[in-house]
Amino acid sequence: MIDMRVSTRLRIVALLAALGVALLVLKPCMQGWHVRPVTSPKSKTVSHGVLHLTVAELVPVVNLQVADHVFDGVPVRMYRPSTNSSKERFLPAMVFYHGGGWIHGSIDTHNSYARRIAMDTGLLVISVEYRLAPKYPYPIPVDDCHKATLYIMNHASELDIDTSRVILMGDSAGGNLAAAVSQRMKSNDPPLLAQVLIYPVLQSLNFQLPSYTAINGQWLLPLFLSYFMGSVDHSLSDAMLKGSHVSDRVRQLYSKYVDHRKLPESFRTGYVAPQAIKTDPVAAKALESFVTNSDINPLMSDDLEGLPHTMVLTVGIDPLRDEGVLYAIRLKEAGIPVYHMHYDDARHGEGLSRSKPAIRMNSDIVKFIHDRVSDTL
Repeated sequence: MIDMRVSTRLRIVALLAALGVALLVLKPCMQGWHVRPVTSPKSKTVSHGVLHLTVAELVPVVNLQVADHVFDGVPVRMYRPSTNSSKERFLPAMVFYHGGGWIHGSIDTHNSYARRIAMDTGLLVISVEYRLAPKYPYPIPVDDCHKATLYIMNHASELDIDTSRVILMGDSAGGNLAAAVSQRMKSNDPPLLAQVLIYPVLQSLNFQLPSYTAINGQWLLPLFLSYFMGSVDHSLSDAMLKGSHVSDRVRQLYSKYVDHRKLPESFRTGYVAPQAIKTDPVAAKALESFVTNSDINPLMSDDLEGLPHTMVLTVGIDPLRDEGVLYAIRLKEAGIPVYHMHYDDARHGEGLSRSKPAIRMNSDIVKFIHDRVSDTL
């Protein structure tokens, strides 16, 4: 069982990472907004450390029908525009997977954001309440996301969804799940229209990339272990930080996917690559099968062909910056139409707020979605 003190610390950092809600960010972002509590019976107040977050609605709810459902055993919340300009019966849809380090978050914590996306795009948005680690480690969270998405595709007619215009989207760990489900569904007929990955988690091989060393991503390691194994062993997280958690053979096979030399020169300024790493055989035995699994680490996939149009959003103040950039590069090399947008002045989690960088991010996401949906008409 996971130590409760560790669990509490994990949930604190995951919440901060997923929502980008350091008070310095939230306070200016909320000025001028009317905060109205959500009427859902699941509404609640979350309090962790310095963060006190009331699950509240920051966006006016107009022309939107919101309802909770269960799809193949997975709870979801649907945000359906009650009117749309073209009067279509079958709407384009977005399946959204919330962030939170795989151990935190819910359709309630991301309620405001899902509503805003539905309002801004006119898409029918389905937010997925997948089960969380450490109680439900891999593969349960991604299986839940996949099951809900398959249900949507298989019951599209009764849901009034156009299966040729379905987009997956997620932030942080939710971006990881969106990328993993997209890879699982490469051969789906009809194919997915697009995926939007907002500062996604994409690999656990190299925690010494420039963005990890510059921002200090050590707080992510217990989240990986919770997702991998349902528990935290600090000796394993220490090995991960040093890069000694895989064998030389695995490092040689997969290091091409996390090659810092492919990053823009400005991202490598002052960076010193790590010296030769000695493998910790205990850590390697425990973790290698997870680290090389592309269902957990989409950047480790040997074959990215067949994926849909992809938008990757990265931010400057984020240990995950470099893996997002490297995934965008690999997608382009695989012939996938990829749109990489980088926001150097934004931090991890900020996309859910109403800060100036977040507004730019949301505007770019809405434009990408509109362009993709329009291309299929």
